[in-house]
Amino acid sequence: MKPLILYSTFALTAMINLSCASCTSEKINNSMNDKTDVYKILHYASLAGSSHNSQPWRVEVYPNDSLTVYADTTRLLKVVDPKGIEMLISVGAFIENLDIAATALGYDAEITLVENSMNSASTVAGIRLRKNGSAQNSELLKELELRTTLRIPFDTLDIKEDDWEKLVALSPGNIHFIPSSSAQGVFIANKELEAYTIQAFQKEAQDELANWMRFSNKDVNTKRDGLTPAGMGIKGIAGFFVRNFMKPEDSKKESFIQSGVDKTKKQVENCGGWILITTEKYDDEEWINIGRIYERLNIACRSLNIGFHPMNQIVEVPQIYKELSENILQGKEIRFAARIGYVSDFPAPVSKRRPVEAFTVFH
Repeated sequence: MKPLILYSTFALTAMINLSCASCTSEKINNSMNDKTDVYKILHYASLAGSSHNSQPWRVEVYPNDSLTVYADTTRLLKVVDPKGIEMLISVGAFIENLDIAATALGYDAEITLVENSMNSASTVAGIRLRKNGSAQNSELLKELELRTTLRIPFDTLDIKEDDWEKLVALSPGNIHFIPSSSAQGVFIANKELEAYTIQAFQKEAQDELANWMRFSNKDVNTKRDGLTPAGMGIKGIAGFFVRNFMKPEDSKKESFIQSGVDKTKKQVENCGGWILITTEKYDDEEWINIGRIYERLNIACRSLNIGFHPMNQIVEVPQIYKELSENILQGKEIRFAARIGYVSDFPAPVSKRRPVEAFTVFH
């Protein structure tokens, strides 16, 4: 992984989980055939996960293959992420995908992060793409296409030591694995359910969530962001009903909220373990780094047949986070949590993405 360099002359710019890509490999490849390399790189970058599938990134591209990446603060989740930490984590995931896609297409991406980006017109990074002459690697692009968030119950078998060690090795100082069967694992599961329930019944969080609900096929296909029935795992007859008869405001009804609580209970009780990402620093550079680590973890889990489901409510609800900090990994700043577990069949990614033109200005 190439080092990230801070500089200050550039001007950066969560209740639900980080989402996934939407198109099949064949469709993506066909639609990319007539595009420039920069366009392709940005497309694959946009397959990154983000809170509420808010896709909070903007890009400006200049003729010499230099890019400026911004956090789109109009997409900030002001209730569940008032400080913009998860927004920066999401942009970090975008940058990680961009780096991987550039490598896959034969480029080096020189990434320079902005210091105190939230106070400098929301600019996150300057990136210079340089052709390096290496062969293209379609397998790396395939990994980006297949990365997904799974909200289904996982196998409760313990994660094999070889597998969780591979995950921790991606960033040993930041990544921690907690077996679900351990006392700490049970504690995390209970507190995640409690945090989800608190947030689900909070009016301000309900209002914010409703703004990101995309129930109808029209909304799904025109807005291409937010939380869709398929992305939330609402399928079959229930999915048909939601798509055709429900409005985003209906997500605030007690019956819908309670069904979410019940589903979350099944999720936290059915997994093989928990991944926590920690930091010893508290700054914008570190939130971007956590986003990059999260994205690498998600991709690596897919290759090991391990489902990955970010569940950051436990970090977002202050009173629950206080209990988490006092009981788990004391002395470390926990900023990201996900449940993981083996799955027998990986479904195709389903969450929509906006086209590159929607978040990019080409100069």
